[in-house]
Amino acid sequence: MVEFAATGSKIYFNGRIVPEREATVHVLSGAVKYGATVFEGICAYLGDEGRLTVFRLPEHLLRLQDSMRIMRFEQDWSVTHLTEVVTDVIKANELHEDAHIRLSAYVLSEGFLDATAPVALGCLAVGRHDKSLSDKVARAQVSSWHRIEDSSMPPRVKCSANYQNGRLATIQARADGYNEAILLTGSGKVAESAGACLMAVRDGVVITPTITGSILESVTRATLIKLCESELGVEVQQREIDRTELYLCEEVFLCGSGYEVMPIVNIDGYPIGDGEVGSKTRAIFEIYDAATRGRLPQYEHWLTVCLLYTSDAADDTPCVDLGGRRII
Repeated sequence: MVEFAATGSKIYFNGRIVPEREATVHVLSGAVKYGATVFEGICAYLGDEGRLTVFRLPEHLLRLQDSMRIMRFEQDWSVTHLTEVVTDVIKANELHEDAHIRLSAYVLSEGFLDATAPVALGCLAVGRHDKSLSDKVARAQVSSWHRIEDSSMPPRVKCSANYQNGRLATIQARADGYNEAILLTGSGKVAESAGACLMAVRDGVVITPTITGSILESVTRATLIKLCESELGVEVQQREIDRTELYLCEEVFLCGSGYEVMPIVNIDGYPIGDGEVGSKTRAIFEIYDAATRGRLPQYEHWLTVCLLYTSDAADDTPCVDLGGRRII
């Protein structure tokens, strides 16, 4: 039997929380045959005070709704309902560590190309291990595969089918000895990596492609722009970036909910800066980590509290949820 990351966990699927082996989609469904699935990758963090909070959950849920709208899914779950699904899954799995959450909407009917209903909702939550910045360091290859564009398969939609584009690029990059792939637009400008947005530092300024430059409208990218400008006093320019400009940057990093901040120290064999993690990348990672763990009171509105763990509980049993109810 194939083992998955969520093996043995509990998953919300189509209205119920079930053992993960029961959360199945038929092989003839539109979700399987044509990739008619949209999803969000969301992270929850255990803070210093024992709170397990989901980071920027409303923004992720609004993007899921946007993806369903563009894909013409015949469903309109409210943000309130989606929030309950996410928090209920976290509680059902009794997570008391950093967690990765995948919230997906699937077309369940037999996979004709125009199928838009019925749509099921699935949500899993599994523990994730915190990584230091040095553990994230990677080398990247500029791919020969171009990034999809809005006129073909809109990249702002977080649709499973879109990820075949990045999958091809990643497989090639790793076959060539790199960790990550960077894709260009059809006109040769930098877009993003296979699974994360790209930001760089040139002449002390953070630069990143515009949201109309064949990239996902990233929650993490928007977060880092805000933190750079408001907390670090670093200018951010959203503009076109040439491939060769990457080679001249002092620092390059990828960003996304799962990636958080990933330093890229080499591209196409060119060392970036001195080939080490840069000071601005390190500062951005540290301020982002502080925001996700509730250490910046001014960004408390970015956190959705799921569970609170008391420091005197011998077995780290979850004690209260957001509503103050006792959890068994």
